[in-house]
Amino acid sequence: MKKVMNMNYRSLTLSILLGMIVHFTVEAQTLPEKQFFHPDRVKYDKDCFTIEGKDIFILSAAFHYFRCPQELWRDRFRKIKEAGFNTVETYVPWNWHERNMPKSVDDYSQCNFDDLKAWLHMAHEEFGLYTIVRPGPFICAEWAGGAYPRWLAKFCPDSYDTSFWLRSNHPEHMKWSEHWYNAVCRVFSEEQLTRKQPGEKGIIMVQLENEYIYFDMESEKKEEFLRVLSDACIRNGIDVPLFTCVTPEVRGSHDPVISQLFDMDNQYVWWNMHEAKSRIEKLKAEQPNAPAFVCELQGGWFSTVGGRLSEDSYLDGRHARGMALMAMAGGSTGLNYYMFFGGTHFAGWGARRMTTTYDYGAPLKENGGVGEKYAAVKGIGEVVDKFGGLLVRSRPVRFDVQGADNLTIGIRRAADGTLFVFLLNRDKKQAFRQLVNLTVEGKPMRIDCQLAALDSKLLVVHAGTDTVEWYPREQTLPERPVALPLPITITDVWRKDEDFRGDWIPLRKGKSLPELGVNDCRYSMYRSQVNLTQKEVDRYGSLVFELFTGDPVYVRVNGEFAERVSKDELDNTFIVSGLLHKGVNEIIAIYENRGHAHGYRPMEELSGVKQAGFGRRQTGIQPIEEWFVKSVGTDEPRLMPAVFAEDAGWEKILLDQQTIDNLATLQIAGLEKPKWPAAWILQEKAGCAVYRTCIRWTPEMIREGMTVLEFGCIDDAGTLWVNGVEVGTHEEWDKPYVINVAPFIHEGDNEIAMVVSNRSGAGGLLKGVRLKQEFEVIKKLNWEVSTDLGGICQDWNLGTGSTEGWSVVKLSADYPLVRKGELTGTVDGGRDALLTWYRLEFNMPRKNPSVWIPWKLIVNATGTGYMWLNGHNIGRYWEEGPQREFYLPECWLRAGEKNVIILGLRQSETKGACLFGAEVAPYTEDVECME
Repeated sequence: MKKVMNMNYRSLTLSILLGMIVHFTVEAQTLPEKQFFHPDRVKYDKDCFTIEGKDIFILSAAFHYFRCPQELWRDRFRKIKEAGFNTVETYVPWNWHERNMPKSVDDYSQCNFDDLKAWLHMAHEEFGLYTIVRPGPFICAEWAGGAYPRWLAKFCPDSYDTSFWLRSNHPEHMKWSEHWYNAVCRVFSEEQLTRKQPGEKGIIMVQLENEYIYFDMESEKKEEFLRVLSDACIRNGIDVPLFTCVTPEVRGSHDPVISQLFDMDNQYVWWNMHEAKSRIEKLKAEQPNAPAFVCELQGGWFSTVGGRLSEDSYLDGRHARGMALMAMAGGSTGLNYYMFFGGTHFAGWGARRMTTTYDYGAPLKENGGVGEKYAAVKGIGEVVDKFGGLLVRSRPVRFDVQGADNLTIGIRRAADGTLFVFLLNRDKKQAFRQLVNLTVEGKPMRIDCQLAALDSKLLVVHAGTDTVEWYPREQTLPERPVALPLPITITDVWRKDEDFRGDWIPLRKGKSLPELGVNDCRYSMYRSQVNLTQKEVDRYGSLVFELFTGDPVYVRVNGEFAERVSKDELDNTFIVSGLLHKGVNEIIAIYENRGHAHGYRPMEELSGVKQAGFGRRQTGIQPIEEWFVKSVGTDEPRLMPAVFAEDAGWEKILLDQQTIDNLATLQIAGLEKPKWPAAWILQEKAGCAVYRTCIRWTPEMIREGMTVLEFGCIDDAGTLWVNGVEVGTHEEWDKPYVINVAPFIHEGDNEIAMVVSNRSGAGGLLKGVRLKQEFEVIKKLNWEVSTDLGGICQDWNLGTGSTEGWSVVKLSADYPLVRKGELTGTVDGGRDALLTWYRLEFNMPRKNPSVWIPWKLIVNATGTGYMWLNGHNIGRYWEEGPQREFYLPECWLRAGEKNVIILGLRQSETKGACLFGAEVAPYTEDVECME
């Protein structure tokens, strides 16, 4: 049956394509007609989706099943339904479902889709919601690797002509993307609306790729990949409409395949909510044969390590309401709130440097609580429920207005004559309270408009009557109980240092962690034993690690800590002078897998230690701090000599440690100004700048090989010039650039220039520059690897064993806990171990059936690592913050019993792993009285 159905799909596809080719040939200026496999079940036109003969305004809530424990899905679905949504949307992350490397591109044995199937079934069968599925393969979503599996980097070709081979039209990437679609499409094809009985709910559309506008590749190559994905969908039984998001190539396309897709917009309008209207109008003009949908109506933002939390974006209910009303005013008939429920990055599944919380400032909070923003969106849900059927076929009305300088107004008329007047007060400080005089289709109209700052409303003038109503109407929130349990302050904890009793196996040459089954974020261990002669002890002074990607390792040699040669944690070269001795030496290294980024390097790199060994002693490392900086209009090589010859326009900076620390703060959080403003010359700018300095080489320096330059961070890319000669380029902003300039220098003064190009965000030289001898491995070591810490191998993280062998630590009961941002505690001394485990025990109160209470853990500690609640990995703790509060899912808490929280903290090189205070407390603002 399956084979016959697939043959029918292919036959239908061929007839559709042939028909479109004829149509295109006859009338080139007319867009190809949209074709649908089952137009009686689901189709669309220029206005809206029509499902089973009924025009539908699609109000969708983004809810990612992989960011929420399955036991809590039902609660989240219920609250989505109560807010008036008729649809839910989810990404489908490849790396979540196929965690380990398959044997070949035709092997699907490593895939597990049980949770996806369960989530779709619950959405459709239990809650009567349509679904939108977005399987990537690239999803971004602040998710590890943008959802590309870590093991996929094993198949990265040696060369390719795009910035990444992932997301490109490279044959190897397209082959593996088809592998993913072959696996996932077959799973959710059975949940399509077209496979259900009339009246039942199902998947109504599927997205290809994601936000392709942000990938630098020629349009024809993007179109080639989209055609491959489209074909893979159809071959695997997908017969609902296919779409893209923020992919301009699709809009107005005449391509036989691409024209059958439609593109959605993503809107990040912040407080400029009126732009939602103009963006929709632009989308409709560029794509006149499809409805104007917003794939991501951004109601908040994510948070990053060392940056700000989602709550600090301060986007409230006015924003959530105004975006939707302005999009409707522009003619949108499909809105997807991203995120409506954000959730949590359990077990470190967020992208590199993402916090554990993915609350996103969403209307439905990470802990399941609802507040003012939820009420605002619920009001939009009521508007869609009452008037969606009229809005989907409404038309814009021309009007004139007087006395409304700070208002954005949009007017639409439904087919039955109902008039919809959308109003937004753009003023961020002042309320708008006055009469607005309109002339609508030649008729005067006066509106008594009462709008708070940045607020918006919809006036509905019912057809054939003088009846008017204002929307959205005020929504009620749950009643909050008065009496709540007190926070549980934890004062007695147990501590034990990592003992390295892992599951050790020999490390084969060049073997990466993904090839050993490690495709998530965790700590792994490496160790080596080497017998040295006294001559070797005298010769070796450094330990050099070569990694597959930019992760840090932390090293102990013969029980002593090995210090890095620099303050950069990604500089994995260590000083071992004085730590080695004649005879057997033991080296232990903890590898911190910081994960994949979500759209840039190291998105396509393996992880783990490639090789490591001893290097020679260093005679000294010289920081290069004094630079002169100048903005230039281009990085064109032929123009650089003239730029170097100019004496005017250069600004001095000192790239010292204070400046570097300041730049790091700016880069992460956008806070204070640097001491040397020119050091931030490319901040948030697309452009180029030249950094120039002079280095004097002595004969001794040249003879001793003191000729290696190391640039800690060049963001985004740079070209190095030495004495007017171009000598090298670097395009990996997340990795240091190390080059031996010996062939290009001479005794005396030498001019060094780095031409930096920035595309977006932070830019320039963001870390230190050093002159040193070359660190290279001159004695390779044999290594063993344990893919997990000893504490994991011995089940310490489960908290089920005894505390024998653990020491008791007393915490201050009155320590002033910090709930976000910087810590207030001080540390005496530095680290005393590579990694330390803490065990916290507490008794939870019994549940009160009349009250719903979500709980959180507040932790103030130095060090970085993971946390477990009764054996469940609840996420990652970062010393830098800003997150200090962590959600404790009620399904993992044991009400009325003892609970155990385990912390495994890699010690900070300067502050150790000191636990100052911990508390388990209710989210008091989110508790609810149960009916």
